[in-house]
Amino acid sequence: MSASNKLQFTPRSSLFQGNEINFSKLYLHHTPAGPRPDQSGLTGNNRETGLGPLVVNNWPVYDGIGRDAKVVARAQGLHIYAGNWHNSFSLVFEDERFKGSTLEVMGIVVERGEWAIVGGTGQFAMANGVIFKKFHEQKQEGNIMELTIQGFCPVLKGSQSLVTKIGPWGGIDGGRAQDITAIPKRLESITIHSGWTVDSISFIYLDQAGQKHRAGPWGGPGGDPYMIEFGSSELLKEVSGTYGLYEGWKVIRSIKFVTNKKPYGPFGRQEGTPFSVPVQNNSSIVGFFGRSGKYLDAVGTYVHPI
Repeated sequence: MSASNKLQFTPRSSLFQGNEINFSKLYLHHTPAGPRPDQSGLTGNNRETGLGPLVVNNWPVYDGIGRDAKVVARAQGLHIYAGNWHNSFSLVFEDERFKGSTLEVMGIVVERGEWAIVGGTGQFAMANGVIFKKFHEQKQEGNIMELTIQGFCPVLKGSQSLVTKIGPWGGIDGGRAQDITAIPKRLESITIHSGWTVDSISFIYLDQAGQKHRAGPWGGPGGDPYMIEFGSSELLKEVSGTYGLYEGWKVIRSIKFVTNKKPYGPFGRQEGTPFSVPVQNNSSIVGFFGRSGKYLDAVGTYVHPI
């Protein structure tokens, strides 16, 4: 399973907007011994109280436990014995999706319980939440801990207008769930690959702070490409199409886009059950979510007030 499937970052809409952090089945390697330790002691303890040892750590966090597992983050900081081992570190992400962003973490002991998320930077700015720890495996050099990270970080800049999710339409059982990583404000472009059906969709959007993000391609490599680049005053006002069975799976068979300037498509073959997502005059479609595998299984939209 790829790292992107294990690191879910879902836009949420409410009076206080932000992004939900939901990372599961990550594995921290706590290796104090052996030929390649990931921590080093700096001070000894007080002989009478046992207090005082200070250790710096650079614990790797993987997206799995097999040989093909990849490092997605590193817990870089220190831990000190003060009646319990107190940990204080930055969880620095190396995964391409969140590279350079950090979660600031504090708590006690490595092998059990919870750590508190007390802040963050980058895509996790002002984050708060909890990291749940569960013992996974004991090795000769140290232990492997399974981590589940749950938290929330607010949108810091830009409009705080509510964003609404509509849909999805299509197959709800096939493929994998797909979603974007930031609350969207404007679509810049859409790329469709299609033939007998809609093979994939990808798009570029701006978030609430004006930062550019790429999503997709969601789907397989087949079909002919068509790219739509929206003008500075062009807004997507309607998405429509059809969904139905193709090669035994319910997928998006065709899709069409209508802006305030002109229509694009339809792409694919107009077969199956029709769907349509028109929006009010004071709103526009600014992003997508859905499901995909070999093809685009399902699609839904994000709608933003103008």
